[in-house]
Amino acid sequence: MRILDRQRFWAFGKAYITCYISFVGLWIVLDAFSNVDEFTKRTVGFGQLMSAMGRYYLIRQAEYFDKLGGVISMMAAIFTVTWMQRANEQIAMLAAGISTNRIIRPVVVCSILVSFLSIANQELIIPRYAEELQKSHADDGTSTIAVLSTPYDSRGLMLSGREADRAAKTILKRFNVTVPVQVFGSIREIEGLQATYIPPEHPTAPLRGGWLIRATKISPPVPEEDLKNPDSPVVMVQDLNGFPPPVGDASKLEGDVVFVRTTLSFEAMTRKTSWYQYGSMLDLVRGLVDPSTDRTDRNYIEMAIHSRAMRPFLALTLMFMSLPLVLGGYGRNMFINLGFALGNAALFYGCGIFCQYLGGEAVISPALSAWLPLFVFGVVATHRWGQIRT
Repeated sequence: MRILDRQRFWAFGKAYITCYISFVGLWIVLDAFSNVDEFTKRTVGFGQLMSAMGRYYLIRQAEYFDKLGGVISMMAAIFTVTWMQRANEQIAMLAAGISTNRIIRPVVVCSILVSFLSIANQELIIPRYAEELQKSHADDGTSTIAVLSTPYDSRGLMLSGREADRAAKTILKRFNVTVPVQVFGSIREIEGLQATYIPPEHPTAPLRGGWLIRATKISPPVPEEDLKNPDSPVVMVQDLNGFPPPVGDASKLEGDVVFVRTTLSFEAMTRKTSWYQYGSMLDLVRGLVDPSTDRTDRNYIEMAIHSRAMRPFLALTLMFMSLPLVLGGYGRNMFINLGFALGNAALFYGCGIFCQYLGGEAVISPALSAWLPLFVFGVVATHRWGQIRT
């Protein structure tokens, strides 16, 4: 590595860190002051308040880097090249016979490295803290959450509820299951006061991979022999040994207990509509083939899969669109160059959001909505890059 290359790498690193701290720091200050009352709802004393706020914003660094990595990389490249021009370093290197493309090679390499770091962040770090990233400012992880979805499983069973206890993986107060006609010959409604999800890997439960529903009522009633059929998706439970205990007062949950076999897990019942933004590529593929995923979510998941594959190329396209505005002789004023670059970024991301909307509403295919910005702006970037003076 040559001395001038090391200098470009160091200049890019300083610019990136400065821009990141400036943007993210300003956002944290504004967000923290706006939501300090929410943090105080779950803390006692100044020490706990600072600890809660520190953990909240530390975990969200992964999300901030994911959202801003491409834009900040472009800004760092603009600052690096502009500083080089203001110090007349570019003229000296051109006079020495070094081409412009060779001069800015370290900047391009740094942008590629940031793109790969963004991929690693999305696939390894964000999925690990997905639950934390979806919490609100006042959520300490112990409060109940709303059940937002009423999905169908592979058999056509529809499950619904009101609120859930995350620690016990239990839906409280009300749990409903609509059993389709092909199971018992007619539609049945199962109503329970509490339902606990039993995962397939549970160590002690005699029945696994479904929901244990307490204090149930089936209407219209089902013949007893049908509920004793071990192959039926709905089974009457006589012995509760091995199952997790109920949440709250057990005396209020007296009555029949049934077990409903289903592919719908606790996470599928309680996850938010934008859960796929926090999942890994493997999670997205599983969600795409999951029969409980509705059509709209399926479109957005398919778009997310294509967008993940396109992310490094889109980030480089944005940089190749912006750098020629500086290298092409538009001026040495750093703020004017940055203004041009931010205008490019606004147009670039605005087009991407619009394409995602069209894909989500099935106006165009999800694959086309993810690839279209690359097709359009890739041509612009190629044209601009060819105009760089060497």
